[in-house]
Amino acid sequence: MIERGYGGARAYGQSKLAQIMSGFELAQRLPDTEVTVNSLHPATYMPTKIILAEIGHHIDSIDDGVSATHRLVTDAAFAGVTGRFFDRTSDTRPNIQAYDEQARAELWRRSLELVDRSGVHRRGVRGVMI
Repeated sequence: MIERGYGGARAYGQSKLAQIMSGFELAQRLPDTEVTVNSLHPATYMPTKIILAEIGHHIDSIDDGVSATHRLVTDAAFAGVTGRFFDRTSDTRPNIQAYDEQARAELWRRSLELVDRSGVHRRGVRGVMI
């Protein structure tokens, strides 16, 4: 949780890292023959309302992000590929913190605690973490 020094870019980066860490942890907990879990950075600064308002320009297009997402979800070459991070169409390594098993376990524990507080129940989910 960001309790001091909040900034949009910091919050985005921290939440993206937490998402990747959660994906890695979930991939370890599930048999890859039943479900795969991968994280994706689909594109950089797509021309969304927030990006255009905050940054003022875009780098990649919406189509770039859609293509990267579609490829990871539908390409048979990724059947059985789990616990990975993709930057657009490249299988790459995220920040080193994502590989800290103790931090991932703690994030998992805290996330379950927050879900229990909200009254949300566990459900099966299939898809790509973006």
